[in-house]
Amino acid sequence: MKLVTYSLLALTLALTSCSTEELVETQSPIEFTIDLNLAQETDAQMASEILYYVNQYRGTLGLEPILMDKTYASAYAVEHTKYMIQQNKISHDNFSDRAEGLNSQGAQAVAENVGFGYNSAKDLVTAWINSPSHRDIMEGNYTHSGIGALQDGSGVYYVTQLFYRK
Repeated sequence: MKLVTYSLLALTLALTSCSTEELVETQSPIEFTIDLNLAQETDAQMASEILYYVNQYRGTLGLEPILMDKTYASAYAVEHTKYMIQQNKISHDNFSDRAEGLNSQGAQAVAENVGFGYNSAKDLVTAWINSPSHRDIMEGNYTHSGIGALQDGSGVYYVTQLFYRK
């Protein structure tokens, strides 16, 4: 099983320019569009369970629950999950596009966790809790989340969870 995490606020420039403060706009504003119908393609039960376990964990720390965004964030998450399945690997490729798309919808901070190979939401979230970088994101100051949980042709789950603060 493999987990990867990426945060706009946590990675250094050595990896990529990833902080909203570091993104420099050199041309006119870009319009970010996403097909909102993509959000309907997520495995709704798996996505709901992932958010349940994330919020259960946050509750043990006295943190506010995160609300599910079934529109923009989920559409971006599904789009990226489909990309990972097509590439046959997990990644944070084009994260800045997802972050900027959510920023254009009012997000103030954006982060994401991805994973694959877990057949239960509880196992996935437990693995994230046991990973300091994933755990930091789950414990972050975020208010909303979108989740893309899809199975590849072999039935292996790929997951993208976007976190953002409004």
